[in-house]
Amino acid sequence: MLNNLRHNWLWLLTAVETYGLGVYFILTNSTGNFTPPPNSVLDMLDDPPFIFLLGVVGTITLVYSLWNIQHFHYKTIMTASLTFVWLLFLCGFVIHDQLRGNLLSIPSMYSFFVLFRIVLTVILKG
Repeated sequence: MLNNLRHNWLWLLTAVETYGLGVYFILTNSTGNFTPPPNSVLDMLDDPPFIFLLGVVGTITLVYSLWNIQHFHYKTIMTASLTFVWLLFLCGFVIHDQLRGNLLSIPSMYSFFVLFRIVLTVILKG
């Protein structure tokens, strides 16, 4: 398992970041600090099904980083689901920023760099 962690440490980091995004939405939604415009994209993305999706994708990534599963195109499914989730939330953050009149916020930039790192890891490590 330690050999898999040394080889897949970027996927472990991405799994933790995916869990962190879910925790971010749970904390901001429960404390009332997060007020998206009504009928906006982030008003929908902070609902429990999307937070559950983050947890599922984070778990899929964590399992790959710990056990390096090579069956059933697991890595392809993992990277596709990670890319989908982070792209979905990047679009949601950018649309939210535009509706509020901001250029870009910290969550938008952070999700962009995580998505960029995911794509770059897929391209370079294959």
